[in-house]
Amino acid sequence: MSTTFGAPLDDVAEQTGGAGTANGTGADKVQEIIDPNDPMLTSESLDVNLEGDAYAFPPPPPDGKYRVKLKILPIEQTDATGNKSKVDYVAKKHDKQGLYLHGAVEAHIIDPSGKYDNIPVYDRWVGTFLGRDNSTKVSTILGKLRQPDGTPWVKPGQKMTHALWMQTFVKALAGEPEIGIETQWEWSCQSCGEEAKKKGTAYPKSITGMQKFPMDMAKSKPNAPVYQSEMRCTVNPAHSYSRAQVRIARFLSLNELK
Repeated sequence: MSTTFGAPLDDVAEQTGGAGTANGTGADKVQEIIDPNDPMLTSESLDVNLEGDAYAFPPPPPDGKYRVKLKILPIEQTDATGNKSKVDYVAKKHDKQGLYLHGAVEAHIIDPSGKYDNIPVYDRWVGTFLGRDNSTKVSTILGKLRQPDGTPWVKPGQKMTHALWMQTFVKALAGEPEIGIETQWEWSCQSCGEEAKKKGTAYPKSITGMQKFPMDMAKSKPNAPVYQSEMRCTVNPAHSYSRAQVRIARFLSLNELK
């Protein structure tokens, strides 16, 4: 059973390997009581890596191109009465462009070797906001995908509203289609970000690109460098270290991925 990258094991099924109850079907059943003196626990040797750290986060996937499964990441919103709900997308307003729709996506890496398989990578700002070339992230991603019969989701010249673009996007991702992505490490000091939020000032500029991170000399080999995913704040040493996040730098069609 795979667990979301970096997520705590809060669920009973995760804590017990999927067998949280006697028959693994739910908390309404009587939990199986196992004897701590069971021979499997007292006589069989448990090989442990004394150099390992069960609390350590696995390193983020290196910058590169990956095949992924893509799906909508629900957004939590709070209404005027304080009630919270999760939706596929929300409306936003820009000073110059006016209203547009905004959502988020979650891509799970497909890695046959198993090393990075099922690790999620996010883009939390996907919508119908027009870029400099009049493209949108939604139109770009849809252009890389095909319907089950091989036809495009949107035909050239087809008239589309903000709402229709987003509805088509949600429909296309409902089946968690496979697509290619190019990833990039991104780092910013978490403490500096929290201070900027309190002061209402601009967030500090992020560092992007794995090769801008310190090299791990102990693990690196000739022509095969390994980079450390943590860096110390250069503005305030008291902020200590922050960890790199993996972001989606761009999307690729499956043909482009090949």
